[in-house]
Amino acid sequence: MAQFEDSFKAALYRITCPDSATLGNFHLGLLPDEAAAPITKHLTICPHCTQEIAQLEAFLAETAVSLQPSAAERIKVWIAKRITTQGEARDGLGTPAFALRGSDNGPLMYEAGDAQLSLEVQDDPEHPGRKSILGLVLGIETAQVEAKLLRGDVVETAVTLDDLGNFTFTNLAAGSYQLVVVGPTTEIHIPELTIK
Repeated sequence: MAQFEDSFKAALYRITCPDSATLGNFHLGLLPDEAAAPITKHLTICPHCTQEIAQLEAFLAETAVSLQPSAAERIKVWIAKRITTQGEARDGLGTPAFALRGSDNGPLMYEAGDAQLSLEVQDDPEHPGRKSILGLVLGIETAQVEAKLLRGDVVETAVTLDDLGNFTFTNLAAGSYQLVVVGPTTEIHIPELTIK
């Protein structure tokens, strides 16, 4: 008899309560008015459903916070990898629109995630004994993107990329630098860039 009573109670437990999916849809406002009205009335007398709605609210509040990406998650950070430039691979990535032809040294080519970078180090014609870098960034949106040249932790110079992804650094002394290309959603690092 006790076993029968337990199974009867289990069968009847919350028999008048809406199921969890219906309660969830009610809470999210997805039910039509004629279906929502009886649940509103039921919640005034049922502590179980009221507690379930409270648990759902707490879960949704927690999830909403965790689904918001942090600033670090919104920005893709890539370390550029040097690639060899021969024949079609070099032509396929392009060279800066304002690069000088006939240069003995070809451009330095890098890949970083979706982006490709072409850098050409040349003598700076306006500053004898100094160098300039002509750069081109392809494969990413270049609006609001800045190229920074650092020596250690100090920014030596910074320029904004043009609409085609070109940038120029001028009046540079020989030495070791780090190049960082920074945009709203992308950050590309070339940690070692030596200018001779």
